[in-house]
Amino acid sequence: MPGAGKDRDRNAVLTFDDERQQWLIRFWDDETGQRRKRRLKCGASDRREADRQFAEFLLETDRTRKERELVAPTPGDPKLKKSALVSVDRVLAFYGERQMGTPNQGIAGYHMQRLLPYWTGKSLAQIDGASCRGYLKKRTGDSFTSPGAKKGRPVTESTARRELETLGAAIGAWHKEYTLDSRPVLTLPPKSKAHPDWLTDSEYQRLLRIAKGGRIVAGDFKCGFEWADDGEPTEHLIRFLEIGFSTGTRSAMTLGLGWTPDPDGLRGYVDFGTTTIFRLGDRAPVTRKRGDPCRIPDRMLAMLQAWHAADMAEKVKVEAAGGTWVDRIIRYHGRAVARIGQAFENAAQNARLEVRDIDGRHRLKDKALGLPTPHILRHSRATLLLRAGVPPIEVAEYLSMSLKMLLDTYGHTASEYQKAAAAAA
Repeated sequence: MPGAGKDRDRNAVLTFDDERQQWLIRFWDDETGQRRKRRLKCGASDRREADRQFAEFLLETDRTRKERELVAPTPGDPKLKKSALVSVDRVLAFYGERQMGTPNQGIAGYHMQRLLPYWTGKSLAQIDGASCRGYLKKRTGDSFTSPGAKKGRPVTESTARRELETLGAAIGAWHKEYTLDSRPVLTLPPKSKAHPDWLTDSEYQRLLRIAKGGRIVAGDFKCGFEWADDGEPTEHLIRFLEIGFSTGTRSAMTLGLGWTPDPDGLRGYVDFGTTTIFRLGDRAPVTRKRGDPCRIPDRMLAMLQAWHAADMAEKVKVEAAGGTWVDRIIRYHGRAVARIGQAFENAAQNARLEVRDIDGRHRLKDKALGLPTPHILRHSRATLLLRAGVPPIEVAEYLSMSLKMLLDTYGHTASEYQKAAAAAA
């Protein structure tokens, strides 16, 4: 009977301390592996209040246990292998816990927020073609409004597909840990045809001029624009544009860059000694986004050195005044910048980027395009390098992506890199 006695020792009990004339709860603490007690501010005559607090304690303990069981199931439990007994929300919670602190944390959490309202209460065995199509129908009936934007836009099939891919990753993580008896197969909408928009150099210069305080007062993209350069420059946007357009670095990595290595080894930094931009720290988790280092573009070296000198002078002033200087290349009012989408959108509108210079397509009327977002800087660098005839393998390495991804996504926009093959054919 030792097992039964051990179980009894783990039960929470309400008892009275005769010495202190006070009610208390004795309970088992799973974290420390010991019996503990919690004293209640209730005397001998307050039994009803003690009972009420004890009931609240039991409810809270049960809730905490269930939450812990969601993300850290009991090893060896045979139910963990049965897809009919494992809920989708439990698998998502399990996966979400493992994404905490990784570069994938934000997007995984965002996708989970969209997945849970539809999938909560369903088991893995209920995932089939019909349920996946039902999710697609529901999501494409929703609308999405960017932070700070005035108008929403419909959720696309591509967005719903990426959310279902996160669900697939969660199922994969669970299966890897517990080996499901039947792993569900997700039915995904077809991938949309690669059609990344990109900026010509003249379009980018227009966008940069807006960030530097310029404004268009007349003209159009066919006849040219008339400018007035009488505004205030938006320094953090200028830096973001220059780094993003020159290196094709993803927005989150660009915003995380500092001048020195991050003590936690997660964020990237600029190393003038090796003429390298380290997009991520050496202890950053490895993900599909990669984030390999790239060489500082020749035209940017002097610019980065000037920014560094200005920032070091500012750092001295801030610290002399008793403040804390934030080591980020891109800062706004002395603070790190988490998002830059709204500032970018405003600049894109003011730069009259609604019509593409390259072919006259109207970005706002073409559902395949839309008004440029910060990610267009990466698309632009990939496309411009290929159009300049740079060998694809060098472009892929510079942008930190696979050669297959580069050619699948951008290869149709240019053929200049095939000149040698065409000459030899």
